[in-house]
Amino acid sequence: MKVPPRVQRALPLLLLIVFVVVAHACGSEGKYKLTSSGSTLRFSGPDAVAVIEKEPFRLSLLDSSGKLLADENASALGWTTAGGRVTLGNVTDVHHSGGSLRLDVQSGDATSTVSVSWRTERTLSVQLTPPDAARDSVTDFVDAYKLVPDEVIYGLSERVSPPPSEPTAPGLPPLSELQPQNAGSLNRRGEVVDMFVQPTMALYTPFYQSSNGYGLYVEGYTPGQFDVGVADKNVLSFHFETGTKDETKKLTYDLFAGPSYGAILDEYTAITGRPFVPPDWAFTNWRWRDELPLGQTDSAEGVEMNAWVADDINNYDKYGIPPGVYMIDRPWSPGDFGFDRFEWDPARLPNAEQMLNKLNELGYHLAVWTSLWAVGGAPGDNGTEAVADNYLAPGSDRVIDLTNPEAWTWWEAKQIDFVTTWDIAALKLDRGEEMIPSETTDIWADGETGREVHNQYVNLQLHLMYEAMLKARGSDFVVISRAGYAGAQQYGIFWGGDSPGSTVLGQGPGTDLGLRNAIISLQRAGFMGFPIWGSDTGGYYQFKDRDVFARWLEFSAFTPLMEIGGKGTHAPWDMPTSPQLDSEMIAIYKRCVQIHQDLVAYTSKYAKIAGKTGLPVARALAIAFPDDPKVRDMWDEFMYGDDLLVAPVWQTGQRSRDVYLPAGRWQDFFDSSKTYQGPTTITVDTPLASIPAFVKAGAQPIATPKAK
Repeated sequence: MKVPPRVQRALPLLLLIVFVVVAHACGSEGKYKLTSSGSTLRFSGPDAVAVIEKEPFRLSLLDSSGKLLADENASALGWTTAGGRVTLGNVTDVHHSGGSLRLDVQSGDATSTVSVSWRTERTLSVQLTPPDAARDSVTDFVDAYKLVPDEVIYGLSERVSPPPSEPTAPGLPPLSELQPQNAGSLNRRGEVVDMFVQPTMALYTPFYQSSNGYGLYVEGYTPGQFDVGVADKNVLSFHFETGTKDETKKLTYDLFAGPSYGAILDEYTAITGRPFVPPDWAFTNWRWRDELPLGQTDSAEGVEMNAWVADDINNYDKYGIPPGVYMIDRPWSPGDFGFDRFEWDPARLPNAEQMLNKLNELGYHLAVWTSLWAVGGAPGDNGTEAVADNYLAPGSDRVIDLTNPEAWTWWEAKQIDFVTTWDIAALKLDRGEEMIPSETTDIWADGETGREVHNQYVNLQLHLMYEAMLKARGSDFVVISRAGYAGAQQYGIFWGGDSPGSTVLGQGPGTDLGLRNAIISLQRAGFMGFPIWGSDTGGYYQFKDRDVFARWLEFSAFTPLMEIGGKGTHAPWDMPTSPQLDSEMIAIYKRCVQIHQDLVAYTSKYAKIAGKTGLPVARALAIAFPDDPKVRDMWDEFMYGDDLLVAPVWQTGQRSRDVYLPAGRWQDFFDSSKTYQGPTTITVDTPLASIPAFVKAGAQPIATPKAK
């Protein structure tokens, strides 16, 4: 047969492709090796080894040198039915293909399947599939791993020190958030952590990292719980509910083998999604007020506008505070809830177009509050449309059913039109974890129950907003969200909910514990794969102590997201304390904003690294110095990027503090003539206008001299 000339020309390329494919397949086969010795299987890869005991089934993970990283507890893997607990027995058959094993395992009178596969050279995927006859009767899956002495467990949730299974009222956060305690740290040992997203400190992920050199991530969205050494101080156990879909009738989790926390985050975010990297302007300061007053106006730059917006514009100009992002919080639309439709309320925000143009002229980027709530009962209101078209979640009077593609498209179009019309650069996504129909009797549009949708919903809403902004503005946007589950990091950045500057929804006394918890939450978020995080500076509820505001400003200056606002003014020229016009606080405010602005290039550099690897911008000392046992649970200091150590002051009245400097040579960030050789602990004077910060010797310039 004659071969056409074009095929002849293509033959060398075709042969090369075949060679590469075959070589890759052979390489994959040769990369992973299975050996058997008695009742033990060793399933080895280049960087880690899975050891499987067959009588009964038990799994361990070792690094390539043979160090034991993770050791499953005996007879731990299994499930629960109405009839009780079922655990796995002996392995009866082994099927091996390349980087995958399929094991037949006795489970009662039937046979289950456990798949053990190398997703990468350092990530091992484990999947348990019950027998067909038992699958629909399983209520939840269970497993457990041993804890070794002094092992530290990081991650799981943002909120600090929640009591086990703390009850909440609908729409309200747990009491421990409203009235924080002087408890909790980076280490989760001794805690029970529910995987059920609750407002308002609402970052959760079924993913933890161990100081023993491994990480574990349970895939899926169904509710679960981690018991980190409570029922048994030597065991970390977890259980997760089943659902209605095939993938929720199996347990799938991934084990990550070090060699570092950063390497584990790299593997984890490769699976769940690389973090979103915002444009540089998102790293300037964000200014906002909660609930702008109705009917009060003033003039700024010749434009009559809402009095509080004018107050911010005028005082930023008066005191030489650099502009950044200006955020219009709820309510900004007509209606009782202030979000009935996508238009400005002329009674609250008169001359909206001129006001927004003026903010733009002055160098501000515009951010606007939003939510996935369709409310309002008048003609043309979002709520009226949603009810007419059956777009609301089951039994809800406001939550949009995002499992309905038509509802998704409807809301996305509204969001795109609003953003495009008014040149809105950022969205503040709020309240998405509140009032979600979450019972098994709540059947959503795609057939899932409320239990299956609850944790998933916070990611669905963020994904929608991400897509809307991407279509409206290309890459020049950011969405900040207070809620997120595993994978949410690919769609936006995050703030830490309603951090309290005073207790009991602002009605109680002032507290410095909200700031304490924010310092911890920043680092927890980093371990969880959320690398860009900030908090309500001063606390969402009006602070009642000027120390709290000053110290929070100093802390926020060294976090990726610096947003200043909440209930009350949060303004140094209009303080709730005496003097009302506080010249010392004005100087602190201006200086902290300037530091943050002058760190933009530095912050952006590490945000881009985070976008490729998951490594957080602000990271616990344990991440930066994993071989130093002293920093394993040291939460009151952190690294900002590779080169800057920050030691915030959080206690009211504190005017000095001890600072631990790890190995290396350090110089004072604000006075380079002061140098120290670590490891060492020094005592630093901390007057109200100061925050201890130190730079690694030899580092490139971090910020301009103006900031310092």
